[in-house]
Amino acid sequence: MVKGADPDAVFHKRKAISVLLPYAIHLAEGGQQRMLDTFSCVARASNSGGFIWHCAEPLMATLFDKPSTPSLDRAIILVSPYLDWDKHHFNQDTVTRWSTAALAVLEAPYTEEIGRSVVDTLLQIVSVDSLRQHIPVSIWLWSNNQTSLPPEWLGGYTRTQEVIRQVRALGDVEILKSYLLLIWLEWKWFEDSALTEMCTSIREDFNGIRMEQHREELRKRLHHVLGQLDQGAGYLKKYRPGLDFLDAEAARDDYKELMRVLLEDNEAAKILTCTPSGFTILFDLLTLVDTYRISFDTRV
Repeated sequence: MVKGADPDAVFHKRKAISVLLPYAIHLAEGGQQRMLDTFSCVARASNSGGFIWHCAEPLMATLFDKPSTPSLDRAIILVSPYLDWDKHHFNQDTVTRWSTAALAVLEAPYTEEIGRSVVDTLLQIVSVDSLRQHIPVSIWLWSNNQTSLPPEWLGGYTRTQEVIRQVRALGDVEILKSYLLLIWLEWKWFEDSALTEMCTSIREDFNGIRMEQHREELRKRLHHVLGQLDQGAGYLKKYRPGLDFLDAEAARDDYKELMRVLLEDNEAAKILTCTPSGFTILFDLLTLVDTYRISFDTRV
């Protein structure tokens, strides 16, 4: 019944639902998860972030101050996607506590709802300048294993040029790769500035021989996404009902451009590693200098 409900009608009932949420969490801490699971389903059906009534958010924020227990960790993960992470009461300690809860819950028997809640919250935190740098690498490494997003996934709020540029500025190629692998799963087109920034990142952040494995992971993800987008309107309607055909066409063009830039960089790497060049010859000469003690004033 919840899945078939009007999202706007569900959203308009958020105040009443939010009033019941503390009681649902109290029950969950005692081992009775059903009411909290129902909240998660209802909030998901609203198709809206920030579902929790703003007057209830400060109370929800106090959850992050409590010691870790399996039931509380699970409650934090299920509630987190519907909080407004751009509020002043969320800080480095909150992100650290959320990360601890996420890693603990993900080690338990995995469910799709838990996985989607972690991904949803992760991408919201990435959008907040003051919080982004506090996401631990372990969460990003976990996100590498995600190969799909739910059909009703909204996304789109972490794909701007500014956010991409700030993720690059963190200076961690593992985090950057994980971020790209994740947002490409949305199957959506990019603003021109965001697409340009990603192409620049591929050329500058993933260039060189040492980045070959990272480029291969990026290539596989792009190949997978393009394969999904090429399935046709019927397939998209079933697996991405919120993505219309014109958006899918625009997305396909964007992902093809990313693939073109990535393959272009791969060819450059192959030339560098497989073809004799000035750099290779110079390396050989320096090796000879070290091995045979050739004088540096020898003319070549």
